[in-house]
Amino acid sequence: PKVGWAAVEALGQVSLPRGCQMDVAASYNQRLPWPAVMDVSPEDRPVAIRTSSMGSTPLDTHAKRLRSEAELDSCPLHEPDEPPLKRMEFTPCHSPTRAEQTPPEDMASVMPPRRLASVGFGTPISGHPICCPLVSELRLRYGMHQTQGPRSSMEDRTVCKLERANGGFAPSHGFFAVLDGHGGSAAAEHCAERLHANLLGSHHFPDLVPALQDAFLRTDASFLSWAASPGRRAKESHAGAAAVALVVTPNHLTVAHAGDCRAILVKKEGATRSFEALTHDHVAERSICAEEADRVERAGASNEPGSVRVGEHDLPMTRAFGNLRLKVAAGRDWTQEAANAQVVTALPDVSVFARGPDDLAVVVASDGLFGEVLSSEHVAEYTRAALQENAATGDAEGMAARRLVERAIHHQSSDNVSVVVVSLEPSEGSAESPDLLREDSTATQSFSPGRPTVLEKLSLPFGEAYPEEVRARRSLSPEEERS
Repeated sequence: PKVGWAAVEALGQVSLPRGCQMDVAASYNQRLPWPAVMDVSPEDRPVAIRTSSMGSTPLDTHAKRLRSEAELDSCPLHEPDEPPLKRMEFTPCHSPTRAEQTPPEDMASVMPPRRLASVGFGTPISGHPICCPLVSELRLRYGMHQTQGPRSSMEDRTVCKLERANGGFAPSHGFFAVLDGHGGSAAAEHCAERLHANLLGSHHFPDLVPALQDAFLRTDASFLSWAASPGRRAKESHAGAAAVALVVTPNHLTVAHAGDCRAILVKKEGATRSFEALTHDHVAERSICAEEADRVERAGASNEPGSVRVGEHDLPMTRAFGNLRLKVAAGRDWTQEAANAQVVTALPDVSVFARGPDDLAVVVASDGLFGEVLSSEHVAEYTRAALQENAATGDAEGMAARRLVERAIHHQSSDNVSVVVVSLEPSEGSAESPDLLREDSTATQSFSPGRPTVLEKLSLPFGEAYPEEVRARRSLSPEEERS
């Protein structure tokens, strides 16, 4: 059951069944002025407002500037009150409020062809006691902000969900993800709709390390099957998405990522370190990611400076959802190749971090924030300052996310920018809760005897590892390859 505004605004006590999803954001979206919709829990929308443009995110290597952290740290920081750099005009940022006008009944008839340039959303708990127990248990608050920037369409998607414990089997948790689409928004939208559900449905869950790996691969298999199915346009085979997903439990942070989206843990003022990197980019640069370059070459693709190349197709990252034409080496069938033999694989790196007293917030964002203009150090400084300045507003996380987006645009980011800020409160006790996870957790454990583990699936043909998702067992025809 969903939590609607009628229940949220009720003065009496409201009880929810255990295991129900706290999808308050979806209900909140219904009250926002159209087209300022949030991608917290993506839902079906009229065809007229879906955007997909092959040219909006170029796939050539010159589209990305791989700048080191040292280079970015040396860039001068501009104060927030300085005028933005004049490179091109942007639609003014707009974070809608409930007080604005309600959407018309026939929304498709008045929809412009593009989304608003900037939208945001925050923790839906202010004044609503129904949500307080879960947020208090997880000791977190969150805010999100994103902008289309100078691109012709919005290809990023974000997910922010809170899940109540399921009868003691699965711990309560918060799930936050940023999907950075390229070649259109199809892959990012598909992943935003299915990734969390596939996590909960994995037979490894609640062992989050193998469960996240399984969820990423299962989601990738279903999208590839869709992209390769008869009747699809050839452009769908270009669609892909980098991703980073954060799972917050009472005592741990679990991060899974594939591609060049990033997550950093911002530390409190006075801590020994300003921030801690939770991810490392999967980019086609041997000087940055030598292991990835070797893996790509073993899979049968060429690793040119700044790009992975399969035939005439290339990509500046080595891991991502989708990218059918780059999934396996030329002449091979993606349904018959194992995941550990794929070129551009969706298998994520998964890391577990214990929450500590010095933790302030986690910033999860697309490379429109990190990859081009701001170093992780700069992001940590802006986040810490924004949270402190807006502590009394009740929306410090949303304001911090907005500050980061505006800083990226100020520094001439050429991409969509999506940012999620999750602030963390320290633990009140030292006792371990049932969410205890081990950093050395392996994929050999399974909660369903007789079913293959993720480790075993990595060596199976992709179509056998995920038979329910891989329904269209075919490769692109020669005519489609030439198109």
